[in-house]
Amino acid sequence: MNFYIVNSNDNSTELLKDIIENDFNNSIVGTTTNPQQAYDDAMRLSIDIMFVDFTMPRIDGVELIRRIQDSRHYPHFIMMAPAIDPATRTRAYKSGIDFFIEKPLNIAEVKTVIKLASQNIDMSKRLLQILDLVSGAATNSNTVSISYKEKQKENAKSILRFLGITAGNGGQEIISVINMMIERELDFEEINFEESYHCDKHGKKIIFQRIRRDIRAGLTNLAHMCIDYPENDIILEYANNLYEYKNIHNEIAYLQGQRQTGGQVSIKHFFNGLIQESN
Repeated sequence: MNFYIVNSNDNSTELLKDIIENDFNNSIVGTTTNPQQAYDDAMRLSIDIMFVDFTMPRIDGVELIRRIQDSRHYPHFIMMAPAIDPATRTRAYKSGIDFFIEKPLNIAEVKTVIKLASQNIDMSKRLLQILDLVSGAATNSNTVSISYKEKQKENAKSILRFLGITAGNGGQEIISVINMMIERELDFEEINFEESYHCDKHGKKIIFQRIRRDIRAGLTNLAHMCIDYPENDIILEYANNLYEYKNIHNEIAYLQGQRQTGGQVSIKHFFNGLIQESN
């Protein structure tokens, strides 16, 4: 994989370089502290994964990512930042990042995220190959589109079964919401629940409570799986994309009696991550 690092902190840049280059399959094709230089390099270099610092002079990391994507260049992005508020984190994910890691960097977390990002790229390449074959054989492009959405729905249900959260009202509502997102090609925050579910704000709150309860159960189930199978790639991928790995880590510590509270869940992050995993 070809990596590029745009970062305002030289110390963490050196740490990233050491971790990345420890794998002989990886190469660092550039580093900079200047977002404009990063943009220019993204136009001319072949970059698979770009580490982007959120805090940079003149423009922040989210804006840099948007500019790169607007130019029709699509590396995978890993954003780095100190603890930021949920709204800013959501804005970062909506800009197109694959993963978010907090500073100061944790070596184990960086290694895990690099591994997951590389796996996502490999899976995307295989999916494109499959779609090329399907598109070549199909006589009607609408049929391909419909079957792909149905496959997405089945993939999402399989993930929910894996997490153990398909039973009960909450599980059924999760399936209903994810099916709507797939059919209408929506992000979670774009759903009008009052209109779609014919409810008022109180009714929406009740729906969210049921959904949150089952998503929370999935967090606990996944934490148990991480304890039992710490090297399982699929479990680690779901841990980050559906819950953010730090919440799984906190839940594990809680289950092992090392914390008074467990991990937290974000409904938006879960659903948008489930869409990503179902692709």
